[in-house]
Amino acid sequence: MCDTLCVFPPYTEQGTVLFAKNSDRSPNEPHLVVRIPEKKHTAGSPLKLTYITIPQVEYTYAAVLCKPSWIWGAEMGVNSASVAIGNEAVFTRVKRGPEALTGMDLVCLALERCDTARKAVELITSLLEKYGQGGNCGFDHEFYYDNSFLVVDPKEGYVIETAGKRWVAVKVSEKHAISNRLSIRNEHIYRGGVAEGFDFAGRLTNPVYTFFSGSKKRLQCSYSSIQKNMDAALMMEALRKHYPKDHPNVFRRGSVRSVCMHAGGLVGDHTTGSLVAVLRENKPSTLWVTGSSTPCISCFKPVFVEIDSGSPVFNDETEAKKYWLKREAIHRSVLAGIVSPDVLRSRFSELENDFVSRERELLNNANPDIRELKQFSAEASEKEERIVSEFLSGKDWRMPSKNRFGRYWNKKNKELEKIS
Repeated sequence: MCDTLCVFPPYTEQGTVLFAKNSDRSPNEPHLVVRIPEKKHTAGSPLKLTYITIPQVEYTYAAVLCKPSWIWGAEMGVNSASVAIGNEAVFTRVKRGPEALTGMDLVCLALERCDTARKAVELITSLLEKYGQGGNCGFDHEFYYDNSFLVVDPKEGYVIETAGKRWVAVKVSEKHAISNRLSIRNEHIYRGGVAEGFDFAGRLTNPVYTFFSGSKKRLQCSYSSIQKNMDAALMMEALRKHYPKDHPNVFRRGSVRSVCMHAGGLVGDHTTGSLVAVLRENKPSTLWVTGSSTPCISCFKPVFVEIDSGSPVFNDETEAKKYWLKREAIHRSVLAGIVSPDVLRSRFSELENDFVSRERELLNNANPDIRELKQFSAEASEKEERIVSEFLSGKDWRMPSKNRFGRYWNKKNKELEKIS
């Protein structure tokens, strides 16, 4: 489960385009933030994806990817051309096919190969028609689904929704959000495998899975967060949003209704990583990443695609996994009642506010100094690291309650210790 949103002028300040996404997956699945460099390849050489192999292209763009530890592709990311893409699981009436492309494979392929949102739409849909989609995308349980995508650059945005090899797309402007549900009816302007005027969502939605995904409530939650003069800080708050009735109990009861999703009991998905991107056409785009789960108690740090300033973005996936696990230990301590979420949130909030102010100051310059941006990113990471070290408290994460929620997390904690 996931939620993705974008905002364009006139809803944004400074004429930027904003993109944000939470990755909601198994709570024990490490969420990695990695940098891939631009690279030249031998065109046509084999490229092994999660399940299938396809021909490589001659050139790929640099990108920052937010990805599950075991999947080739990514949940979301931004490339050096300031194209941002996120995918969502959607539940359709189409029968499950053989292993093929995953939605996350398509996200990564489009970021590597495309310098505009329009080209990314063309690539995703052409690869989908050629290879299809399929394969288990669950970390510790089987999970099969079709995909939708929000594809954005500094000029325009698109939504693609799919069912097997069939797809439709619309252009979006001003504000838009997607969740775990088909939403495009007969208004699609681009399509494949269906006729003009075909009611895509009406005809192909699996109503049972879609209802129990909680996506209707989360979609309402996302739209309610969008207001005039949106900026990075407000997008971060959108990703932290809890359904009003859930808010007092998020560390005592699981719920699929909140954009900041909390697992527990019968709820098996949890927000494992978050990204906010400020997309600019003629200046470096700023990526705000947590590199950790549970954004309501995490800190967003500023990074830049083509400026390697170290953590929270890594060139090595092993180091990225260690980074996530270290912060996950604090989340488990919050659940166990060892660490106060309010105190942790307060410390990170103060730090984050300083980061946002400093980033605005640096990027207001007509020609931002790359060295200053690199130093700013590195110092932000160091400051967050010091707070993380203060709150680490070992691995005695026994839950105070033995109810269904407590039993769920005790089981997950034991499994996580093996991963660590």
